[in-house]
Amino acid sequence: MSDPLSDEPLPEFELPDIADLMPLEGDIADDTQRGGPVSVERFLYIGQGLKADEFSHYVESYNFGRQPPDFVVLHHTAIPSTQTAPYPTGWRWDSSESGLTEGQIYRKRLKQLEALREFYRTGSGWDRGPHLFIDEKWIWLFTPMFEQGIHAKEGNGYRDSTGRLRYSIGIEVCGYFENVQWSAPVAALVGHAIAVIKRKLGNFEIKHQKFSGGISSHRDYNKPSCPGKAITEPYYVGVVQAAWDRLNNAPAVATATTAITASSPLLGSPSGTREQAIAFVRKALPATSEYQKDVETILNYYWVYAPTVGLDPFLAAAQCIFETGGLTSGWCARPKRNPAGLGVRQEGGLSFSTWDAAVQAHIGQLLALALRDDEANDAQKQMMSRNPRHANIKPELRGSAKTLSALSSRWTDDAEYGSKFASRAEAIRTS
Repeated sequence: MSDPLSDEPLPEFELPDIADLMPLEGDIADDTQRGGPVSVERFLYIGQGLKADEFSHYVESYNFGRQPPDFVVLHHTAIPSTQTAPYPTGWRWDSSESGLTEGQIYRKRLKQLEALREFYRTGSGWDRGPHLFIDEKWIWLFTPMFEQGIHAKEGNGYRDSTGRLRYSIGIEVCGYFENVQWSAPVAALVGHAIAVIKRKLGNFEIKHQKFSGGISSHRDYNKPSCPGKAITEPYYVGVVQAAWDRLNNAPAVATATTAITASSPLLGSPSGTREQAIAFVRKALPATSEYQKDVETILNYYWVYAPTVGLDPFLAAAQCIFETGGLTSGWCARPKRNPAGLGVRQEGGLSFSTWDAAVQAHIGQLLALALRDDEANDAQKQMMSRNPRHANIKPELRGSAKTLSALSSRWTDDAEYGSKFASRAEAIRTS
């Protein structure tokens, strides 16, 4: 597990008033029949943020009990909203974070999560709430998943004709999604969370279905505007299906007889597997490397993010391996964490506080070379913006490299770069 609770001082910031947390539509009491005062000790609350790989490990060993949940209900918080999915008024989950380290952001958001707990506890008299809150960085554990939550009235749970309890996992996505869809990092985490739970339980399908056996949203029960008009059933089912495919390597993967060459496209389905990339690095990584325990985590980020924007995750990971000598170069070492020589020629090289951010920047750089703005969708544009040097990419380079060969004399000054990259990618896949 990562340890974001560092000793770094947390700057002062203003927590929202309870009144600022009221929902946009109707009375939140409609979601339950509970009422009355509830003590902090009685409120079912965890209060921990996990990265994608941490959540995977958490769920793998999680005991859901004798009657586990068998459907999912999606929500948006609306208030709080976020910078990328703003509501016109009210506080924002990710406000006042400029200049903060990731550890400081974690602790700030944890305090905000506690404020939400107090809203449910004192404002509504609940003894529990939704199970997960998800933002662009963490999957936040709120109410234990082996307990029925409170979040969607009859969508919370019910007894079927045999008397068996059927209950849902309630997921709150931070933001207001009436006009915009989830950003790529948010979509990746939402999809990943549901896919990991499905893999563990195996008792619901990736399809829109009210009640037991599928995935639904708050509007299926009692709140027509939640989780936002932009989050349609085909959209969120597609997000989860893509995450499920990534988790199980279901997308078409080129066979060993279909060689990766300089003409291979950057955009498309995976041309190799995560396991091939991990095995290649592990085989050559020195026993003394600082990344001995982090290979899976680092390379997994490529499969978390790249497929959400149409980029081949294997080729992106292969470029990281190629550029860093299999995670051994000085530029990729902490505290730089530069995955592919980003900005080394132009701005003296970028550094990143986390590998999560580093991989997104790398993917954003590849997308910017593969696509012009008029060719990119919103998710791809958002991923490009996560590259700190995006504005420094020359206009004539935008959309100029759709294949590996076109990276020659663009990614570096080497006219043979694309061929060398292709050879290394093929070696990773076939070794």
